[in-house]
Amino acid sequence: MKPDLNLLAVLDAICRTGSVSAAAAALSLSQPAVSHALNRLRAATGDPLFTRSGRGLVPTDRARGMASAAAELVESGRQLLGSSTFDPGTDRPRFHIAASEFAAQTVLPGLLAALQCLAPGSLVGVATIGTTTLRQLEDGTLDLAFWGAAAPAPPLRYAPLFSDHFVAVLRRGHPALAASAGLSMTDYLAFPHAVVALRDPGTSLVDSALAGAGLTRRIGLASHSFSGNLAAVAQSDLIATIPSRLSSALGPSLVTAPVPLQVPSFTYGMIWHLRTNASPAQVWLRDLIQRQVGHQEARAAPVSMPAASIDRG
Repeated sequence: MKPDLNLLAVLDAICRTGSVSAAAAALSLSQPAVSHALNRLRAATGDPLFTRSGRGLVPTDRARGMASAAAELVESGRQLLGSSTFDPGTDRPRFHIAASEFAAQTVLPGLLAALQCLAPGSLVGVATIGTTTLRQLEDGTLDLAFWGAAAPAPPLRYAPLFSDHFVAVLRRGHPALAASAGLSMTDYLAFPHAVVALRDPGTSLVDSALAGAGLTRRIGLASHSFSGNLAAVAQSDLIATIPSRLSSALGPSLVTAPVPLQVPSFTYGMIWHLRTNASPAQVWLRDLIQRQVGHQEARAAPVSMPAASIDRG
């Protein structure tokens, strides 16, 4: 069979959408045309490529192996035939971003301020990070997501932005801070903790470090909000362990202390789909994010301090 590169666009669309009808709509083709193209692909590869499941079409191992290269070729063709320039000052881009509360407090404010200045015609839609985020990047609903977990597999791309470490947060006058030596491990474990439960319990870096030392902490509050947890900490004997970047906005009723065990730092980054890898607007956005984070890094003052210097007021 003579190679037909148009078939790769069909493969890419079915991989992204999980159905022939949805792929047809994405490609502005009829459903029979996409079905015919899929049959040609199957004949050319000698593989079924997709099997049916309760959620639609699931790619076979052969299709998974082809998907990344197909997406890259399709995107390259789109870029060659489309506009190769982007003017942030006059264009009106629409950026769809997924962000956690952590990103909303640390990265988004500076980014949105820069966009308002440099790309006044832009519109930013922000969705919450969740179980569908990777799927939304694949189907094009999202352009980019801020990401605190391990880098996902291709065709998703990943770029690190910064590293951060953890600090303990307690209310001013907390009994665990009565000793001049600061927060001890005994006191750290004696009081209940407020945690942000974004993933399965027990998988946080803090809990993993405690488990490595044969220790556990008692959870008194588990929520999906750093700000909600800190409000509770300010009025109780709860202890929160949070990324240090969040501590810059703490109110006067809260103080920080070094965590009394070795907890690994973590890397925060951004992810996007291969199809937007060369998009002029998306490349400009990712470069802007990296520049903004770089400016924040340069302005940031050291946040750690000796335990004995904590202001107990």
